[in-house]
Amino acid sequence: MNRRQVIGSIAGTLLAASWRSAQAATSGGTKIVLLGTAGGPSPKVSRAAPASMVVAGGSLYVVDCGNGIARQIVRSGYQLKALRSIFITHQHSDHNLDYGNLFYLAWSAALRNPVNSYGPPPLVEMTKKYFELNSFDINLRIHDEGRPDPAPLLIPHEITGPGQVFKDDNVTVRAVLVDHPPIKVAFAYRFDAADRSVVFSGDTRKTDSLIELARGADVLVCEAQHLPGIRGLAKRLAADPSREQAIYDSISGNALSVEQAGEVAEAAGVKTLVLNHFVPGDDTVPEDVWRESAAKAFSGEIIVGKDLLEI
Repeated sequence: MNRRQVIGSIAGTLLAASWRSAQAATSGGTKIVLLGTAGGPSPKVSRAAPASMVVAGGSLYVVDCGNGIARQIVRSGYQLKALRSIFITHQHSDHNLDYGNLFYLAWSAALRNPVNSYGPPPLVEMTKKYFELNSFDINLRIHDEGRPDPAPLLIPHEITGPGQVFKDDNVTVRAVLVDHPPIKVAFAYRFDAADRSVVFSGDTRKTDSLIELARGADVLVCEAQHLPGIRGLAKRLAADPSREQAIYDSISGNALSVEQAGEVAEAAGVKTLVLNHFVPGDDTVPEDVWRESAAKAFSGEIIVGKDLLEI
């Protein structure tokens, strides 16, 4: 490909992204975008780190902030300056590593409105320390580029129990506590918009609170673990073979298997189950295996998630 073709390709991509952002801003339909669908903190070739997004009324509502989320939003065709709220399910690094970076990169991309963030402690301290860490660059850009101080624009809200956590003209968001040991405070979130409802499981074992939260929802975006695949993953991760079983127990014992994801969806009576947060997340498990495993218990529509899939 010559230089002119490269420039043409880049221009075409930017034009498509701009068109899609314009469509999203004017469309009345609520969209769900899977930004990253791999579980765990280590980078994967074919899947980005955990992050999802609800798009409603031209605003972006982000659930979890895995590594690279800002680029994934731009790749999906949306503008970072449309960011309105951030919801963290729990404080594991694969879910919160780019929390500060997402806001900061949105600020650098002309964000001017306040962004409210919600999640378990220590969200307030994390937010404060992020701005301290980046104070040198912040001060440069305020004085050099005339940007507003970003710190007052990111407003963290720590939550420790179930209930309604957010409401605006587009969505109402409720949270329930789920079971993700050893973390004591972990949440699933439900978004109710005028046209559809969607639940994000976060990371959890099978629990009644998740089933009740998802009751009658249009879409359940749910984590999925393939236990035979985790056996192979544990073997690859164990520097010492004697640690293999401990690694397997740690990974498999604190989250839903793909079969259990189907059980939760069936018990809750959801219309569509979207499998997400794949472990293993390196494509060693074929797509049809994920779908067939969930279908053992769930009779509705099953979507095997992919990065940048819009639902």
